[in-house]
Amino acid sequence: MKPGKLHISLLALAALSGASAAPQLSAQSIIVNPTPSTLKVNVRTNRAAYTPGDHLEFYTRVNQNAYVYLFNVDAAGQVTLLASNGLQAGGTFVKANTTRVFPRKGQPSTFLLTLPAGVNKVLALASTRKLNLRDLARFEATQEDVLRVNVQGQQGLAQALSIVVNPAPPSTWTTATAQYTITHRDLGRLPGVDAGALKSQVTFDARARLSEVFVAYANRLRADGYTTLTLRDSRRDSLSGLFVKGDRRVALDVKKAGRRFVVQLARRS
Repeated sequence: MKPGKLHISLLALAALSGASAAPQLSAQSIIVNPTPSTLKVNVRTNRAAYTPGDHLEFYTRVNQNAYVYLFNVDAAGQVTLLASNGLQAGGTFVKANTTRVFPRKGQPSTFLLTLPAGVNKVLALASTRKLNLRDLARFEATQEDVLRVNVQGQQGLAQALSIVVNPAPPSTWTTATAQYTITHRDLGRLPGVDAGALKSQVTFDARARLSEVFVAYANRLRADGYTTLTLRDSRRDSLSGLFVKGDRRVALDVKKAGRRFVVQLARRS
């Protein structure tokens, strides 16, 4: 799937006020269908808690043939559409009483590296018909298997999706949620690198996983207002990512050899 960035407009929200069976928000600000439906969807993760470098998998299952869309809301309120289950493919078609997994088997699991510590919630939206998200979106280059959604938090996602499902017959869609926790181990005082320089590099020894050190420096960039744009496929001895803040892009490269780490930040035009 070609990467993309999703921007959802909420201008059509006013149209919901007159709908006779409009989608509703639960007490937890999750979109729910007020009309009984025989369609059921289930979503779960392979574990309840993760640290950077663990393998995260989402499992979805439906009782009828349906298209499934997966959205993740992280601890900071950032919403992400899991792309192989989403927009550009028109949703992932799942046959009745079968289970689909994201990421695909054998595909590197780098999604955890983009997330802050805390509780995440994943929303599965299933529909017997393809949902028209394209009319509400435009695309830009971004990460390979996830699409960052330009709404904030569970309530923002629920309101945006209310626009999408409102034209569909109420009996044709349903939702389900699951949650999981991410923890980041405190690595102590790691040497600093200068995101404002054309290139900045540090070398040090640490008893840590490659993924932990990468996330520690990625978190510093995020705290400074950067967001994750791309992550390169991880190798055993290195991780790389591209971060953006306004018109400034910074590449983060972390290499590991034994206990020795080399961390480099470099400006990209």
